[in-house]
Amino acid sequence: AHAKLRVSGMTCASCSSAVEGALGSVAGVKHASVALLQETAEVEFDEGVTEASALVEAVEDCGFDASLVAVQGSKQREGGSQVISLQVFGMTCASCSSAVERALMGVEGVEEARVALTQGEAEVRCQPGQEGIGDTLVSAVEDAGFEAKLIDRGQGQDTVLLKVGGMTCGACVSSVESAVQRLPGVLRVSVNLMGGTAEVCYNGNTTGPRSIIAAITDAGFSAEPAGPDTEGRTATDANAQELQYWWRLFSSSLTFTVPVFFVAMILPRIPGHSVLTEPMLFGFPVCQLAKWALTTPVQFVIGWRFHAGAWKAIKRGGANMDVLVSLGTNASYLYSVISILHHHMSNHHATGEYVPTDFFETAAMLVTLVLCGKYLECSAKGKTSEALTKLLHLMPETATLVELDADGALISQQEVPSLLIHKGDILKVLPGGKIPMDGVVVAGGAYLNESMVTGESLPVWKGVGAPVIGGTISTGATLLVRATKVGSETTLAQIVRLVEQAQMAKAPVQAFADRVASVFVPVVVTLSLLTWLAWYVAGVTGTFPASWLPYGHTPFLFALLFGISVMVIACPCALGLATPTAVMVGTGVAASLGILIKGAAALERAFHVRTVVFDKTGTLTQGNPQVMAVHLLHYPTSSTVSTANSRSAHSRDEFSDEPHSGTSGSGSAIKQGGVAAVPLCPQSASSDAQGPLAPPYSPTHH
Repeated sequence: AHAKLRVSGMTCASCSSAVEGALGSVAGVKHASVALLQETAEVEFDEGVTEASALVEAVEDCGFDASLVAVQGSKQREGGSQVISLQVFGMTCASCSSAVERALMGVEGVEEARVALTQGEAEVRCQPGQEGIGDTLVSAVEDAGFEAKLIDRGQGQDTVLLKVGGMTCGACVSSVESAVQRLPGVLRVSVNLMGGTAEVCYNGNTTGPRSIIAAITDAGFSAEPAGPDTEGRTATDANAQELQYWWRLFSSSLTFTVPVFFVAMILPRIPGHSVLTEPMLFGFPVCQLAKWALTTPVQFVIGWRFHAGAWKAIKRGGANMDVLVSLGTNASYLYSVISILHHHMSNHHATGEYVPTDFFETAAMLVTLVLCGKYLECSAKGKTSEALTKLLHLMPETATLVELDADGALISQQEVPSLLIHKGDILKVLPGGKIPMDGVVVAGGAYLNESMVTGESLPVWKGVGAPVIGGTISTGATLLVRATKVGSETTLAQIVRLVEQAQMAKAPVQAFADRVASVFVPVVVTLSLLTWLAWYVAGVTGTFPASWLPYGHTPFLFALLFGISVMVIACPCALGLATPTAVMVGTGVAASLGILIKGAAALERAFHVRTVVFDKTGTLTQGNPQVMAVHLLHYPTSSTVSTANSRSAHSRDEFSDEPHSGTSGSGSAIKQGGVAAVPLCPQSASSDAQGPLAPPYSPTHH
């Protein structure tokens, strides 16, 4: 059976270890896992040996408060909900995330769906026993007009990405897939021939990366881990590719937009510009043809993604930022084309009163500015992803794997990548080294620096049987540790996952912003049409003077200017992205500084915090004592000076490996190994100095 308990009173890793030990000592308990941050404990036990109430009593006897949250029988446990994570590409605003959420909720068997716009991820809780539900979810997202990739099929499963060498054709791909699928515990294999990679989803309790690599090697190919990401996720690489994508679009658009802006805004204000603007080509002013030619690739090549996104949004019955951008730029472009054709056919260029009324630069600049905003937004997301990646990098890249005989004697040892560690492996940790994975000490004892998790500056003693946390530093003797948690089960991975869940949760103000953004685009389009209609009616009925109309304009074209203006200045991207971006950056930076924020709601309520209470001094100190001030209370005698200098030289002999030539006089300051001798004032019978704070002596005094 499986029981979930709520445990309160835990403040550090030692507390959670004590709770785990108390639960593990209960007869019939097979496995106990305590989540310090969530204040919960999950226990797998034999119903025929013990009861759930005994688990609560064991925790309370340990000095903590406990309550039973849920108990599931063994059959019910198999039917527990599974959580599936997807990476979604193409979301640009709150309307997009809402569309993805609706598409996922429309899949049969989905209980809950949460979409993180800034992360580009979706977390779906599904009913158990549904084969192929992950592929169905991906298809649902793609049908909604977005791209999706499955990154996690459920709890208790790990994914590894391997580089496979030696594959030359489809038969090689089939050989690799069949070799890996024969391993027990392998759930899914995906081999990419062109990329030379293999993505394997497996049960970490049954098999591991080393077994998978061995199977590929036995099949006649070479294999190695593709990167340091334990779950095979490529969030950092994906963000770098996305950043490069937006920069490429922005720089290309800027190349065309700058000349358009110069011709439209700067050139007419330069004396003698008529030499360049008045020449005609095919019956059109050459400057208009130049703006038309430069704006067209920006509008329909570089900005095509906005038009495609708008069409997808309209097909699914929604409206997002792409709709506004597409409508605004297309309206400006088409108006400009109609305007110059109208003037051309009306032969307005033959008179000297003609004033150009095209707005090609508006379309080009709008696309360029939106692309610039996308690039800056992606850059901000990348910095937050780096903050989370740094947490995972606290784990060492390699570990020393040892093999012991039945008597515990060392048979062999080898250095392996940390990605290839299996549950139950015996790992050797040298003094000053990092613990590779969460585990239990099986031999030796040492003080561990756990400040990166607990914030406690004092090292903690770990003897045989004591649990250790991956990433912590051994400050004493050599340890032998048995790995008990690897991959996504480690404490550091759970911390990162907690931060990701906090970033995925919506703050109350964000929920309000999403509701406003969902109706923002239709309201803006309606206001734009009403503005055009009001000015058009006013022009036709003569409500405003005819002198307001530019030369060669009609009331229709004049009114269209105001309608377009309303549309191009309205954009819901800031409304829909401001809150999630702030939450993402805030939680990510806080995590890199050792502060874990459980959700956006807590971050929003923190605005009202006026007093912060700390329960440890270790969280407020640096642990590096420094000399802040020195006060000389009396003049030293000659013997004192001699003794001080001899002691300083002695300390240099004892702690420094560098040669020296003895003392350097009573006025010299010796600083070796971080220990500084205070400069001593010379003793002089004729000195006029008064008191210990007299002016310093001359540097040349001996």
